[in-house]
Amino acid sequence: MDEDLKTKATHLKDHVRDYVQTYVQLAKAKATRGASNAVSGIVIGVVTFFFAFFFLFFLAFGLGWWFGNLVDNRAAGFFMVAGLFLVLVLVLFALRKKVIVPMIRNMIISKVYE
Repeated sequence: MDEDLKTKATHLKDHVRDYVQTYVQLAKAKATRGASNAVSGIVIGVVTFFFAFFFLFFLAFGLGWWFGNLVDNRAAGFFMVAGLFLVLVLVLFALRKKVIVPMIRNMIISKVYE
């Protein structure tokens, strides 16, 4: 009876050790997946920002040149484009608490729990 109890205790100890090792490996795998998702999201965001920046830069430059030709004053054309960007910034500033912050927060949360 004493030998049987020792054998069962040894088996239980082995099973608990295997369970803990498996749990640690699972936690490492989840952490690795989360970190890789976060890093890939950041890289995609930076690359997208880079291309969007240059797209908007050349679009604004072309619009400024075109508006300048329309009004026969290149400086006025660029100021008109600057005014458009000012209106865009004011709209984004007005919508920041109701639209932009919740959108960014939801994107971050969905990336974390993905």
